[in-house]
Amino acid sequence: MSHSKKRRGHWSFVGGFREAIWDPSVRLLLGLTAIVILAGAIFYMVAEGWSFLDSLYFATVTISTVGYGDFAPETVFGRLFTVVYIVMGIGLFLALASAFADHLIDRAQRNHGGSKHGHDPES
Repeated sequence: MSHSKKRRGHWSFVGGFREAIWDPSVRLLLGLTAIVILAGAIFYMVAEGWSFLDSLYFATVTISTVGYGDFAPETVFGRLFTVVYIVMGIGLFLALASAFADHLIDRAQRNHGGSKHGHDPES
């Protein structure tokens, strides 16, 4: 791949990301996701006695489905909360990731002359 194509791809990504940030529905999802992560972090600070950074880390890793396994709630209340947090949070996180992906893919296709459905509408 040539250097100019790599640069164009980079700017396509940046442009798609910027477009996503300005989309009101993406902003809503981003705000809701931030609130859910922050609420989870506060809960883990109180219920598990973790530091804010550890709690924020665990809330983010859990909602994003990464789950390194280096932290786990030890209280029954913490475990029950985590079950609900996962069920609700993963759907929200995936909706946010999907909204960003839609913008990135759309921007890349516009920059490279493709259509959204994988075929040329002119043919």
